Amino acid sequence: MEPTENHVIGEIRRAEIEGHDEARVAVFPTKKSGLPFLKENNAWGFVRVGSEFEYVAIYVTGDVRQVLYFATVQDVLLPEEADLERSPLSYVDRDEISEGKMVIQFEPGSVYELEDPVPFETKYPQSLQYTTLGALRTAETTDDML
Repeated sequence: MEPTENHVIGEIRRAEIEGHDEARVAVFPTKKSGLPFLKENNAWGFVRVGSEFEYVAIYVTGDVRQVLYFATVQDVLLPEEADLERSPLSYVDRDEISEGKMVIQFEPGSVYELEDPVPFETKYPQSLQYTTLGALRTAETTDDML
């Protein structure tokens, strides 16, 4: 699926990301096939969240194996409340949008591709994991932030 829009506004170096070192970052894994959702909706979707966080980092699996995208959270919504480019069911199977899954809407103009992505070493998020903005900024590999 090709994205209808691209809300990724450019590249940013991790050291240039503004915010407190202690700010909480939710790190989500995705296959490349999940990136059209991110790009066209300025959001990340159909995930369970257990606590509050200010930022999202996206780890791309497969042959990429890097934390490659970053965004600032605006709101966490039910899928039916989110303003999505397409019907939720066009992104995933009905069974995958189970009760309790949410859409994380990003602040406008806050989705960046990391100019200096965090490469995989031995640890990677197989599901949602949390880190801090300080750890994301200074990590040499995923082992340093997860």
